[in-house]
Amino acid sequence: MTESTTLAALRPRFASQYALERELGRGGMGVVLLARELMLDRLVAIKILPPALTGDAALRERFIREARTAAQLSHPNIVPIFRADELDGVAFFAMGYIDGETAADRLAARGALPPADVVRIVREVAWALAYAHARGVTHRDIKPENIMIERGSGRVMVTDFGIARDARATGMTADGMVLGSVHYMSPERVAGGESDGRADLYSLGVVAYQLLAGKLPFDAPQASAVLLMHATRAVPSLREVAPTVPAALAAVVEGCLAKDPAQRPQSGEALADALEAALREVQSGPQAAVERVLDEPTAKAVWLRAAQLQADASRRVKERTAQAEEFATGLHSAVPTSGYRLGDVEAAAVEAGIGGEFVQLALAELPDESIAMAERPQANRTRIERLVLGNPEQSLRVSRVINATPRAVLESIGRILPSATYGLLFRDVVGAHPLDGGVLTFTSKEMTASDYMTDLGKNTLRYYLSSLGASLLRVTLHPVAGDAGKCELVITTDLRAGLDKNAKVGFGIGAGMGGAGAAIGVGVSVAAGAPLLIVPAVLGALGVLGYGIMRMVRVGYHYSLRRGRRELEHLLDAVQGDARSQDVFGTPWGALPPVSGS
Repeated sequence: MTESTTLAALRPRFASQYALERELGRGGMGVVLLARELMLDRLVAIKILPPALTGDAALRERFIREARTAAQLSHPNIVPIFRADELDGVAFFAMGYIDGETAADRLAARGALPPADVVRIVREVAWALAYAHARGVTHRDIKPENIMIERGSGRVMVTDFGIARDARATGMTADGMVLGSVHYMSPERVAGGESDGRADLYSLGVVAYQLLAGKLPFDAPQASAVLLMHATRAVPSLREVAPTVPAALAAVVEGCLAKDPAQRPQSGEALADALEAALREVQSGPQAAVERVLDEPTAKAVWLRAAQLQADASRRVKERTAQAEEFATGLHSAVPTSGYRLGDVEAAAVEAGIGGEFVQLALAELPDESIAMAERPQANRTRIERLVLGNPEQSLRVSRVINATPRAVLESIGRILPSATYGLLFRDVVGAHPLDGGVLTFTSKEMTASDYMTDLGKNTLRYYLSSLGASLLRVTLHPVAGDAGKCELVITTDLRAGLDKNAKVGFGIGAGMGGAGAAIGVGVSVAAGAPLLIVPAVLGALGVLGYGIMRMVRVGYHYSLRRGRRELEHLLDAVQGDARSQDVFGTPWGALPPVSGS
């Protein structure tokens, strides 16, 4: 049954209590739908027993009973179950909707994950299992598809507690209910003997192995062969498959895959502690990466800049800037002045109410290690800037919601921005992976005097970025809540250096021409014996001339600002077209030049 057929058949049955929106996924144990609970006006995920199994009254009762058992679990790393019931003959349970991706999705999109990321994911699952096991509930189907990673927060949540166990108790394997999980099944469950929570830890060890190595420890075309490997074959050395995995971490993972449950970690807490100890050993060892340390002025500059970026985005400049200034200036006595670890800078800013996205954008503007950010133009307006340029924003931002997955949009960014049409050079990724909120940074090629003459009539992005003094573009991806098939693409650039430069140039030209003209005019008037009353008139006229020149500079700057924004919009058009072409044709269309307006 297709998605549209399923929704059409189920909507009337749920209409009194739920508005079914779209399908989230399906498997042997049912279809998962996104729905809005009408009474509480909240999004929920509804799992429905497959139609082929609905006629089995005993199975339907077990399905609901197990869901109700799992509903007794209340833990930050377990997806909550709100209701298990029947509506018009359809057995279902409603659980919390997690806007995010599964560990399987992340593995498919990125391949093997960094050890620190794997430790965080597996450790949070271990905490969830420890809580459930202490209450007599075992999961029995731990696999990447049942591990959710929430967007934004990165919180890991386990889903489908108890459901798979009960389905296997019926002995039904022909429809694939068990075959999808044979790769994660512990030896004692393969043998059909008694098992406890340590079997879940074995499955979690397989997940950890897979996330670190990018492949399963045991695999074969036949399910029976995989089960036999789990029961009899020693686990392949993780470091032979993935040599970059730290030895301490590999030892913990392989310990989870011991055939004898007594040789594995004996609880979820023990596994979580072992993972944390292994990670600490890696981070403190001789090969550990040294986290960048910012001096106090630079750290304060990051906080102030992050607050200003947030202010520009929310149009509450005065309120947010005041908040950041109060925070930064009051921090001196509370924090050592020897330096601030980058992670502490990020955490402190978020705690002060500055959005994490804007902290990352500010960090993306950090110059080379040898240059303190505090020496760069800051968020404070100068009188000259206000006089010459008015009060334009200090950052330029464009955004677009694109009907494509974040992964597809990221691939399109990699093709379009460095293309000959735009000529942007990839610089680095600041913070996390771009799909997890990290910031992609690109630089525009510096223009020479001859370039200005050549590009003057072309209205290119490069020309207008240079006119604005904006050489660094920061690109971020934001998944759209409730729709994994859409992604918001945001491009921002820092205008502060250009504001300062344009303002000083405009003021210098205007004041210089006005002053020089005034001196010449007064000198000529005196030499010609003109009445002294003419002098004020000459001064006034030339003062107006100087002011007029500064106004022309303002008009020219704002024109460049509008055109720069338009060129960035054209860039969004190109990325959107490329991402869309992948969906339609299966291959990218390439970096076709956009049509620039006049």
